[in-house]
Amino acid sequence: MDGRALLLVAVGGALGAVARYLTTTILPIDSHWSTLAINLTGSLLLGIIAGGLHGTGVISDELLLLLGTGILGAFTTMSTFSLDLVKLIDESQWISATLYLGSTALIGPILALIGWKCTSIIIV
Repeated sequence: MDGRALLLVAVGGALGAVARYLTTTILPIDSHWSTLAINLTGSLLLGIIAGGLHGTGVISDELLLLLGTGILGAFTTMSTFSLDLVKLIDESQWISATLYLGSTALIGPILALIGWKCTSIIIV
């Protein structure tokens, strides 16, 4: 196991966790919507980093570990998404639960694709 890779992921994870905490405390909205905003932003950024920039050599494997696996891995989270969704369902907030699930499942991947394709066009 590469110690440098572990350190990059660990440092990135710490930065991502702090960024997530600050984002959830700054955004003046309910937790499930801040989680959605975080996951959608993270999807776009990961699409840009991993899809568009990494494949062109602009971002090295090490920088991808720091930014993608570390920072964005800790910044975004499916576990919080799942818990927020369960809370909405438990509270019978069916419309919010449906919008939240649909937005995360559809808009997140679409933003990742947009990030991927935009950087592919710009770099090429």
